[in-house]
Amino acid sequence: MNPEEVFKRYDIRGKYPEEINEEFAVRLGRSLGTFISNNFAEKAVVCRDNKDSSTPLKKRLMEGLMSAGLEVVDVGVGPTDYAAWCGNKESCVSVQVTSSHMPLNFNGFKFMYPEGNGFVNEDLYTVQDLFRDNEFVEVEGELKENKKLLNEYKKELTSFSSDIAEDFDKKVVFQSMGGTGRILPELIEDLGLEVVDISEEKTPYMDPPNPKPDNLEKLVQKVEEENAEIGIANDLDADRITVYYKDRFLSGDEIFGILAQLVEGDIVASIDTSQALEEFAEVDYTRVGDPFVMDKALDIDAELAGEPNGHYSFTEFVPYNSGILTALILTGLDIEERLEALPEYFIERESIETGNRHELIKFLNSDIEDEKLISDLDGVKFEEGNAEVLVRPSGSSPKVRVISEAKTEKDAKKGLEATKDRINQF
Repeated sequence: MNPEEVFKRYDIRGKYPEEINEEFAVRLGRSLGTFISNNFAEKAVVCRDNKDSSTPLKKRLMEGLMSAGLEVVDVGVGPTDYAAWCGNKESCVSVQVTSSHMPLNFNGFKFMYPEGNGFVNEDLYTVQDLFRDNEFVEVEGELKENKKLLNEYKKELTSFSSDIAEDFDKKVVFQSMGGTGRILPELIEDLGLEVVDISEEKTPYMDPPNPKPDNLEKLVQKVEEENAEIGIANDLDADRITVYYKDRFLSGDEIFGILAQLVEGDIVASIDTSQALEEFAEVDYTRVGDPFVMDKALDIDAELAGEPNGHYSFTEFVPYNSGILTALILTGLDIEERLEALPEYFIERESIETGNRHELIKFLNSDIEDEKLISDLDGVKFEEGNAEVLVRPSGSSPKVRVISEAKTEKDAKKGLEATKDRINQF
């Protein structure tokens, strides 16, 4: 087993059973159990998504955790934010068996701290080192089940969202892709809204279970047929949301802007988020990636945190992305009124191939005048004419991603073209 192949930046994922299998899960449980014993209470919550391969992987993972002396609390099947919420309630590390929106022949694992936020790179690498070196604690643990937590989680979701809700007079179309978001329709109905669930099965059926617009033709069609106000989709582990409203998909920045209007405290956002968010609150920016966003949110006690890729968290509920809670909140809002309150910005995006993306970022950093530099947290963000431009290296391919944002479409396009000219000088 080669951990370098499946230990990624924020989680663990690979093909099942070629890269991740039951033997891997036991060893991972022993590695994580050892890490937990050395750093936290000797206890762990374990949950899984509803993919077939998640059942045996979860079983063997729990065996590994127990062999390291942990009390393992099996909380059943549910979204990843449910696992994080349970870990918070039990004051222990939590684990979700899932590969989220990856193809169905993949599987994986997500680790969350007792507070509910995901593991940062440093701790994930420590678990990887334990896995590689076969350095495990050897103590007998125990297994407990707690099936009551799911109902408590649902009640808190309903209570939290109903306190924010403004408008219950609408019809909602929902698409779970057969994932763990299947609990959402009953929660929407509990709020008093009409819901049309077009999910075809109770197990994953869309491959990959990714709620990007290209995969949501049936959602669009049903919204139009039913004359519904809004269409909502989640990915497999329901930490991501896509929203269809008035003949178009809302951008991740628009959703973030709507949510920003609901809080009075600070907001934490990844550096690729639109500056429109600053209209509503003080915004602290981080590197792109859920662990960085949530770690900062806890550090400054932010009320809302997220990224424009469909990940949002109201940290008072749990500092982990919840497509379920975000959906419940949005269905209870006057979305049109909230959209009208958003300042208008235009965004131009482009991915550019380059031989050495990291050297290119260094070149841009040295090429940009100090007074124009906005941030070098993740790539480089700078002023280009009347635009703000972010250039980030891709994490998986020899490319840089360029985002140019301005108050006019003309200025956004100018910012993009001027940045491409800079890149061509590299």
